Amino acid sequence: MRRSAAFGTAALTAVLALTSCSSPSTGATDTDSRPSPAESSAEASAEATTTPAQPADFAGTAHVTDVDNYTFDITYSYRTTGVRRDTSNDKPGFSSAVIGTDAELTVTNTTSGRTLSFEPVSGIVAPFGDPQLQVLAYFNPGRAVCSLETVNSFLATKEKPRAGCTVQLNFARPATTLSAGGKDTPKVFAGLQSGQGDAGVAAVPDAQWAAVEAELRAPDNFLIAYVGADTDRFKNYLCSEKMSKLTPFVVSAKPGCVNLNPSAVRQPKSSR
Repeated sequence: MRRSAAFGTAALTAVLALTSCSSPSTGATDTDSRPSPAESSAEASAEATTTPAQPADFAGTAHVTDVDNYTFDITYSYRTTGVRRDTSNDKPGFSSAVIGTDAELTVTNTTSGRTLSFEPVSGIVAPFGDPQLQVLAYFNPGRAVCSLETVNSFLATKEKPRAGCTVQLNFARPATTLSAGGKDTPKVFAGLQSGQGDAGVAAVPDAQWAAVEAELRAPDNFLIAYVGADTDRFKNYLCSEKMSKLTPFVVSAKPGCVNLNPSAVRQPKSSR
C-alpha cells in the first residue's frame, strides 16, 4: 500500500485489519472420572465462555510520503500475547485488563540522496519530548471497551455510540535523523511514555469483564501513530474535521476514514 496526498494536522498511523481464530477444544477425560452428562454440559458451557481467543497477529510495511515529498517506510510486526486480569490496584467490583504484547518497528529512509528528520517537541525534556511511534488497538463504535468510563471519561454519553476508540499498547522513539537509505529499529516499550509499563485498561466493571477481555484480545484494527512537533506534515484519515484536529492519523491500511473519539484512556497501574 502507498499513500501520498496533501497532509493536515495528524499523527502517523497504520490501521491493520484483524483475523480472529477459534480456540482449540479440550481433550477427553479419563473414563473412571468422567462426569455425568449434566456436569459435562455445564463444564462445556463454562469452557466456552472462559477459553480465550487466539492472539491476533499483524505485519507489513507502510509507505509514507510527507507534504514535502520526503519518503520513508515503517515495517511493523505485532502480536497480542494475552490479556491478564489484575485486581490489586482496583476497588472491589472492578479489575484492570493488562495486555501482553510483542512488537517490532523499523523505519527506513527511502528519500533519494536526502537526510530524513523527525522534530522533537520544543520545551519538553528528552526523552519525553522526543518523536514517537505509538501502537494502538482500535475498536469499532458500540464495542464494550468504548463504553468504559476510563476510556471515554471526558466524552458526552450521547457521543459514545457514534465513534470508536483506541487503547495505546506500545511506543518507540525512532532516531531523529536518518541518512538516505538508513534504517532504525528502536526499542519498543509497553504502555505509555509516562512509564507505567503496562498496556491495557483500568477499572473494568466485573459485569463487563468477559466482553472487554474478548475485545482486547482481538481488536477491530491496529494503528501506528506518529507524535512529534512536525505532525502537520502528514495526512489525516479521520472522518470528522473536529476529531481530526484532536487526534490525527496519516497511513491507513484500510479504505475509508477512521471513526474515532478523542478518548483519554487510563492505563492499569503496574503491579509487577
